[in-house]
Amino acid sequence: MVDSNGIVSSEDGTTCDNCGNPLEACMCACPYCGERDACECCLYDAATGG
Repeated sequence: MVDSNGIVSSEDGTTCDNCGNPLEACMCACPYCGERDACECCLYDAATGG
């Protein structure tokens, strides 16, 4: 869903908030570490961003 500011957001948690693609097809990199597949910034309860 795209809001009035052009921001893509997902209400069901199955699409990327940045690109709007399904999570399986998302190619976005982590905004904190720049990694895509190797990112561990938001694992477990430590969503500290790096």
